[in-house]
Amino acid sequence: MKQFFVCVLFSLGLISCAQPEDVEKRVNEMYSHVISEYLKPDFRPGKINFDSLYFSEEFYRLDSQIGDIENQLGGPIIHDADDWICAQDYGKDLSAKVNSVKMRGNKKALVNVIIHNFGTDVEQNLTVVYERDNWFIDDLYDGTRRQQILDELKYYKKEGIEPRIK
Repeated sequence: MKQFFVCVLFSLGLISCAQPEDVEKRVNEMYSHVISEYLKPDFRPGKINFDSLYFSEEFYRLDSQIGDIENQLGGPIIHDADDWICAQDYGKDLSAKVNSVKMRGNKKALVNVIIHNFGTDVEQNLTVVYERDNWFIDDLYDGTRRQQILDELKYYKKEGIEPRIK
């Protein structure tokens, strides 16, 4: 009887079992898109807003707010390197691949991505969340970027500088 109810809940979409393979596929698709665009001869930063495509709604809002303050001040506060490649520049050998996925329930996962650039591998640790029927990045850099943004927004608010983006 219990199995019957579980099957009914699954079929109604009320519960789901997120699989690490689904998260891995989605994150690899994100990075594949980003890197394929970066490696095009006519690519220029800002041509495509990857953050709006692949960040969670809340994380995108916070990241946009600190970006707006950076624009107001005329320089980087936290965006001193490209978040997608963990560097300021990239070579023709740029690539990325999910190394591991650790599920944290059905709607959250920790993902380790290996980014290869200029002959060197760097790790990017992401927090991804399930929203809008897909997986989106909700934090970067070992889960520290969100807090860094919140701390900076609080600091600049005390200084009388607020984002124009709400």
